[in-house]
Amino acid sequence: MTSPDRSNSRIYFLVSGIAVIAYAGLIEWIWGWATIFEQWSNWSLTSTLIALVLMFCTYLVRAYRIRDYFRDYSRVSFSESIRITLIHNLANNLLPMRSGEASFPLMMRSSFDLPLSMTTGTLLFFRVLDLQVLLALGAIAWIWQLHSNLIGWSAWVVFVLSPLVLIQGRTYIESKILVLLPRKLEELSKKILSGTPQSFDPLIRTLALTWLNWSTKIIVFAWILMSFAELELVQAITGAMGGELSSVLPFHAPAGVGTYEAGVVAGAALTGSSIDSSVAAAVNLHILIILGTLIGGVAAPSIKQKSFQRPK
Repeated sequence: MTSPDRSNSRIYFLVSGIAVIAYAGLIEWIWGWATIFEQWSNWSLTSTLIALVLMFCTYLVRAYRIRDYFRDYSRVSFSESIRITLIHNLANNLLPMRSGEASFPLMMRSSFDLPLSMTTGTLLFFRVLDLQVLLALGAIAWIWQLHSNLIGWSAWVVFVLSPLVLIQGRTYIESKILVLLPRKLEELSKKILSGTPQSFDPLIRTLALTWLNWSTKIIVFAWILMSFAELELVQAITGAMGGELSSVLPFHAPAGVGTYEAGVVAGAALTGSSIDSSVAAAVNLHILIILGTLIGGVAAPSIKQKSFQRPK
């Protein structure tokens, strides 16, 4: 392991340790660990391992999304995409205000020599799809519970297909909007826009992988919530959706402490869950997520990087 890798490892361990200590102290102060651990009587080590394995499956899907999107760049390997995904996940979950997002374009440049501006555009594209798919999944539970009719489902189908307009939208932005900007800003904007898909094939593939990732994630998290609390399936799904929306939106606390739990409780409450029954389950779900994040972050530096010759 090179000197920069060792330095990064120390930073990961330091940030992870601080986050864990702060999170443990906050839980004891607000709820008390005794109350939280009462719910673990219906949970087993096997269930923990299954939950962690399924979480790591979603990490692999996200890593493959990177590899597939940059399939035209031969030096973008799947193993290195996994390493980037795990480190990006750690930074994004533990750092406040989405500041961990900056790690993605930086690592894409250091690992694959791809321009910062282009991969920043790719990250924005990924995040737009993430939010759109997450909202679409949440809308399923909402329509099923409250507005199950032809109009509701027709509107949902239109929303699901809405990312397909991104291709035409890109053409319009390039030809009608960017030309109005000052030259330097126009050039930078075009570089950022170059990270978005230019045809339907990469858009549809990325959209399919995004649906696979979030569908798996929400189902797993809903199962965990139902295991820790007396929640109906719809309540567990909307709770998981609320928690994930709190982490996708631009503002959240370091490690999502408090904000993730609030999102889970608010989401479950929208479909009739009581706060008392969902609070402790939200904390336990968050504990498992942080555990998976830390394990992935610790394992990431050990993944062998694929070397390549930088172009002269």
